[in-house]
Amino acid sequence: YSKKKMIYVPNGYDLNVYKYIQPKYHTIRKKFKIKSKVPLIGTVARYHPQKDHKLLLNTLSVLKKKKIDFFCILAGPNINTKNKALTSIIHKLGLLKNIKLLDNVKNISKIMSEIDIHILASSHGEGFPNVVAEAMACRSPCIVTNVGDSSIIVGKTGWVVPPKNVKKLANVTLKAIKEIKTKKWKKRSYNARLRIKNNFNIYKMVKNYNRIWKSVI
Repeated sequence: YSKKKMIYVPNGYDLNVYKYIQPKYHTIRKKFKIKSKVPLIGTVARYHPQKDHKLLLNTLSVLKKKKIDFFCILAGPNINTKNKALTSIIHKLGLLKNIKLLDNVKNISKIMSEIDIHILASSHGEGFPNVVAEAMACRSPCIVTNVGDSSIIVGKTGWVVPPKNVKKLANVTLKAIKEIKTKKWKKRSYNARLRIKNNFNIYKMVKNYNRIWKSVI
């Protein structure tokens, strides 16, 4: 496509909807009896080769072998115990006690506010993955693979690794876990939401579309 004929308008998000929800309203840790000191990792994505859940699970397996304490929630279409392909990998890697499958979830902001880190381990085919921006808007720093616009969304607020690379994803995840609850982490969480507010809020998106339409008229 000719760049001269294209205008880039990124997605915009309503920050009154995607916002941090206070800990007193959190339910995941209570429901699954996860201690407050245990890092809570999350991925919200449909079950599809593009999302590369296998890479994520292999990464978590590396962390477990290193005796790193963690808990992970997976949510999205077909992310449930009926998915034999998914549950088979989890069982094979010995992660049954570390992972819960939540299937589809309605209140994304609630999920994103409870997790410490959101990981999107996509292998290919991403455009502008909304879940990354949604997590950041809820003050959850993100680890992403360098696919589509993921790195553009994250900027310097999170981490970007090559796709299909277990070693690098594991190293970065370990680095992120060690940073949780430090002053640096609090600043990172604040900057994650601020980046969405400054660059990807819905009002900016609407303003850009109006500007383009007016120029055409």
